[in-house]
Amino acid sequence: MNDPSDTGDALARATDLLRGHTDTGWTRLQPGLLERARGAFRTSEPVRGRHAHGDYFVRTDVLTDQIRRAVDAIPGAAAASITCTTGDRDELTGVTMQISAGYGRQLSTLAAQAHAAAHATIVELLGDLAPGVDAVRTHVHIDDVVDER
Repeated sequence: MNDPSDTGDALARATDLLRGHTDTGWTRLQPGLLERARGAFRTSEPVRGRHAHGDYFVRTDVLTDQIRRAVDAIPGAAAASITCTTGDRDELTGVTMQISAGYGRQLSTLAAQAHAAAHATIVELLGDLAPGVDAVRTHVHIDDVVDER
């Protein structure tokens, strides 16, 4: 049977070895790791809007966040994922929403409400440049039905 004091010594030796290895490994790994971390960062694309004073841009992450809030406000709906696509001139061309629906909800009604909420948010944020209801392809995917209890 091992002596309990040997366990403490072994742990101390292992800790020293790992610290030595990690520090050396970190200096070799650091430049590549930081570069990979920078590459993993996703930039938010601009979406062109217009008001009385001219054009402006809204970032897609702002637009998707506001659409998410509007969809989450619909009883029985929760946004799981929202993405926006833009055209050559940074004008909004599409919105895809992935939502969860409450059990027993009428899915077609929920989808229509999500479409309406998304369009109202788009008009609010993009002003005069907001595309009409039929101009933006809005896709609603209901990916889950959950018990709302």
